[in-house]
Amino acid sequence: MSHFSSHNLIMAIEKPKVQPSAPIKKEKGNSPVSSWGEGNDFPQQIIDLVAKNTELAALLDWKSRALQGRAVIAVQQLWNNEQQRYEEKAINNPEITDFLSSRMFKHYLCEASTDFFWFANIFPELIKNGAGDKIAYISTQDASHCRWGKMNEKGIIDTCFVSANWPDAKIEDETTLQIPVLDPYNPTITEDLRAATEVSNFIYPVSYPSPGKSYYQLAPWDSWRTSGWPELAQMIPKSKVQLMKNLLSAKFILEIPLKYWAENYPNWHKMSDDERFQIKQQKVKLIDETLTGVGNTGKTILTEVGLDAGGRESQSWKILPIDDKLRDGNFLEDSREASQHLRSALGLDSALTGDGPGKGLGGGSGSDKRIALNIYVALQQPYREVLFEPIYFIAEYNGWTKKHPGFKLKTIEIQLETLDQSHQTAVPISN
Repeated sequence: MSHFSSHNLIMAIEKPKVQPSAPIKKEKGNSPVSSWGEGNDFPQQIIDLVAKNTELAALLDWKSRALQGRAVIAVQQLWNNEQQRYEEKAINNPEITDFLSSRMFKHYLCEASTDFFWFANIFPELIKNGAGDKIAYISTQDASHCRWGKMNEKGIIDTCFVSANWPDAKIEDETTLQIPVLDPYNPTITEDLRAATEVSNFIYPVSYPSPGKSYYQLAPWDSWRTSGWPELAQMIPKSKVQLMKNLLSAKFILEIPLKYWAENYPNWHKMSDDERFQIKQQKVKLIDETLTGVGNTGKTILTEVGLDAGGRESQSWKILPIDDKLRDGNFLEDSREASQHLRSALGLDSALTGDGPGKGLGGGSGSDKRIALNIYVALQQPYREVLFEPIYFIAEYNGWTKKHPGFKLKTIEIQLETLDQSHQTAVPISN
């Protein structure tokens, strides 16, 4: 007799007595489009900000790749009566396997992961098959191209406007698409969609919630954007470039007493300005050749100091080094601080992505990296459940959850091992 059962996972989900409601967010103006930012160009501002920062794009890409993992498979979560715990069994269903291994799904996962960390809002588009009884396709509309329509009288968003020309686009433009939006909070959404034979494609809204936002959510790192750190980070390279342009190429200042020339050149007062300049130039060249060059290492310059008629030390030659501001590492600490604030806002351990610019570089030991990655991966599941929500809806609509009770999506990812262990990519799952 099998120790596994799925009856614990099957529950009779009753329909609520009334539809869930949502408060209506009032907005200024008569436009049917809900403005994303004051100028309806918030995504475009984010794109511009990322383009100006040397780290942000790479760090967001790192998070996106980590979220995707190596692969996504479907498993059935079963209850082991003997062990009193849930265990997972791989689902051997060609339709499901083909869907999750398709180029279409991989494109969705890549694009959705990117938009998730850049904008915290994803706009998946789902398309029915010809018969309308299954959902055959999922893609992602570029988040920067999407704008929600304003809520209807029930507080529900039912239209998404898609254009590559925001903030100047108009809904009446031929290039502006209008795509119906599903209400994920509707308990009869599957039945309603089956009945809506005129709807062939639609947007399934996906976002990670941020308090007080009715239309567009904010990414957790957005506080870094508004804190002033981006401006400081941009000023540092500009200041260093300007400093390098303005910095004197000379390394030393040579001070020679004025009376030296008259005392050493008897005809000095009779010379023309050009003749005096030539003599001074030759003298500077001689000193310069003595100070510089590998072949002159160890040479010593002799200057004699005596007393004047008053018993005071007479003026002598002085060779003074010019303070090199770049050699002192100016701005490095400021640059590193801005980088650390960015990594903190993104929730990234320096052991995984490096410690940023500046002094004291280093990302920790191999053990630090392995533990940091394990912690980071463990915290990705809530984000993945958000990305998988449209797939779970597809599984429900296509009958996969009914055929395989306990249907679950599982991400397979590389596990870092120590040098004395064999390479391993994942814990085996029974078939």
